[in-house]
Amino acid sequence: MSDMRDEMLRTLDRIVEDTATTALREAADEKASGGGGAKGDATAALWAALEEAGITAIGGGGEDDVSFADAMELVRRAGYHALPVPLAETIIARRMLARARITAPEGAITLAVPGAGELPREGGGMLTGVIQSVPYGRAAAHAVVATEGKLHLVAIHDAMMTRGTNMAGEPRDVIDLSRAKVLASAASPTAIADLEAEGALVRAVALSGALSACLDHCLTWVGDRVQFGKPIGKHQAVQHLLAQLAEETAAAGAAADLAIEAAMVGPRRFEVAIAKARAGEAAGKAANIAHATFGAMGFTREHILHYTTRRLWAWRNEFGSEVYWQAEIGRIAARGGARKLWPLLTGELERD
Repeated sequence: MSDMRDEMLRTLDRIVEDTATTALREAADEKASGGGGAKGDATAALWAALEEAGITAIGGGGEDDVSFADAMELVRRAGYHALPVPLAETIIARRMLARARITAPEGAITLAVPGAGELPREGGGMLTGVIQSVPYGRAAAHAVVATEGKLHLVAIHDAMMTRGTNMAGEPRDVIDLSRAKVLASAASPTAIADLEAEGALVRAVALSGALSACLDHCLTWVGDRVQFGKPIGKHQAVQHLLAQLAEETAAAGAAADLAIEAAMVGPRRFEVAIAKARAGEAAGKAANIAHATFGAMGFTREHILHYTTRRLWAWRNEFGSEVYWQAEIGRIAARGGARKLWPLLTGELERD
């Protein structure tokens, strides 16, 4: 680990310890779901601390910017801490805008990735279409949108139609692009596929972080929880569960590392498909093991575990489920034919 990466991660950990309290997390959940318990923006202090540390400005690719691998480690650590802010979206949006030579604005930026039948259209400098489940649409002033052959930076202050949340209580809002202002556009033949792949990449990386947190929560619990006169972690059945959880965490982390290494310049769809599919598969298994290990306590709001497991369940389906990306792996392999399968798997074949 580089000194710069180590310092960034320590800074993020310190901000989380000082700012991301249980009260803030509960207030963020209430605010997102429309509850009356939160006053104002529940996560404003957290986002302000991240901004002051320069963490939200990462990803633009300038001379003073960190490497892509270091930026993804921040995304992974944010997933570990289950941060209720659009840090991952902002980092990857800034990277996409930099590649398109569009100046990124300050503040939170989200990704407006269309679902089935939602492909936006561009004409006369205007966009049309409605996009569902935009991450933190209400909190981000800007969004990156793709149309056929173009990437756009749009202002979405007045474009939100309906507020919604995912299972983790994170904002997932409906955006009307006809009410959004196009600030800049750039030609990009693969804009739609790239936007989808970049979103899947950061979710796979964040999932790997959340899986590590899940494992750590379980290790702490089985050491502290005593039954029949000894910690439950001494029981062989529990040890088997934790071994399986560790395997799933390691596999998802390795797949995410593969995708990060391959995506230094731009998203590599084959490696992203592997990472998102493997992380999604691990997420379902890990959440089941964690709640089996914790028993009743794991289902209460008193314990922090649910902030992690709810994100595992939610993120596995965002920017394409494991089924979607497993099918994409098959499509990529089929296009190359039998003779190119081995070079594809060993990295000897140009895939894009």
